[in-house]
Amino acid sequence: MIDPDGHDKQPHEKDEANRAFNTAENALKAIETSRACIGSLLPGPVWSHIAPRGEFEIKGCLTQNGQPVAVLQFNPVDGSVLPKGLHALGSGREDAIPKVKMRLESIAPELKVLEGAEFREPEFCWAVPFAHQGRVVGHIKVSADGSTVVPDRKAVEELSKHQHAW
Repeated sequence: MIDPDGHDKQPHEKDEANRAFNTAENALKAIETSRACIGSLLPGPVWSHIAPRGEFEIKGCLTQNGQPVAVLQFNPVDGSVLPKGLHALGSGREDAIPKVKMRLESIAPELKVLEGAEFREPEFCWAVPFAHQGRVVGHIKVSADGSTVVPDRKAVEELSKHQHAW
């Protein structure tokens, strides 16, 4: 890579500049930014799809300013919230979707932002985990400087593929 002065800039030099955002101060700021917004998130679209292993998945998002900022996965049988890392165990039923929509309406005030943040280099942001009833159920993405909640890119991509979101 060539910098503006015409010097050959090595990739690791760029990485070093980006790592300047990976500070405890910015992580704590990202946590506070997440806490400030979590209770005011609004329910967004709910969608379903068949996962790579053939499971029927139901997802819903919470939004800020009309943009999806947090994704939750739901049990396709009874509409309950699933913890991160646990995927649908059955084939699921379309009639769980109204239950999910109702649950999404009331869940934001029940979520608790946890004390910690993970830096996601490819997205250049912080991922701040949140929990429901003691289980980690999602993340809020916050800008690298910790000041702004940013849309969840994966949710945006999935929603564009699933135009029939409820």
